[in-house]
Amino acid sequence: MDSSKTLQQIPKAALLPEIVYQQLRNAILTGVFRPGETLRQEDVAKQLGVSRGPLREALPRLEAEGMIVSMPHRGCAVVSLAPEEIAEIFELRGMLESSLAKMAARERSAETARQLQALNATMRTLAESDSEADRVRWYDHNYELHNLLLSSAGRKHHLRILEIVKALAEPYIRMEINLTGNLMVAQQEHEDLVEAFAAGDCERLEDLTRVHVQHTADRLMNAIHHHPPADIAQRGAAAKADITEL
Repeated sequence: MDSSKTLQQIPKAALLPEIVYQQLRNAILTGVFRPGETLRQEDVAKQLGVSRGPLREALPRLEAEGMIVSMPHRGCAVVSLAPEEIAEIFELRGMLESSLAKMAARERSAETARQLQALNATMRTLAESDSEADRVRWYDHNYELHNLLLSSAGRKHHLRILEIVKALAEPYIRMEINLTGNLMVAQQEHEDLVEAFAAGDCERLEDLTRVHVQHTADRLMNAIHHHPPADIAQRGAAAKADITEL
């Protein structure tokens, strides 16, 4: 870069919309805001400690990603999917993740395999715990494990499309665990995934990934069928935490 040419510093205030966007996106993914919940701009801005300006800039990005929907005269709400839409999202996720998993096993490195094994061991301990805090940590590690494994494929466009699909599915994955309270089935499937990855077994990892996503969808659909909406909302509220003030 020519030393005689410099870039102007960006004022910190200009970064606020991006930070607000990231905070809200994470809040939706982690269940702070549940599917169908209305986002009152005044309340959200107050929690974040910002004016409504950065919030108004962040909301259209979330809407473009399909995470929220605008409602005339009512602001925005987190997207709530019908059961058939949830099934479609998980079907699409299974297709994308299984093909990525096959490529990831082919391109794997010993270091990534080691990281996955260490992460999976931590998740096993958390899954065996009765602590709600440990369950929340397991959620976060679950997202991390899948990202680490699939990113080994090195297919950035494929991964970008998957990220959009995952953003729609993630709140429902957390809902499934809240409703069933069972982490061990998913945990055992993770251990099989990591084992196949470390062995470089492309075909097996592809099949295991497809089955893993389908099993998650099946448990979720069964839980939704057997729990009334009021019960789902109550359990979601019990797991809710405030978003961090900026």
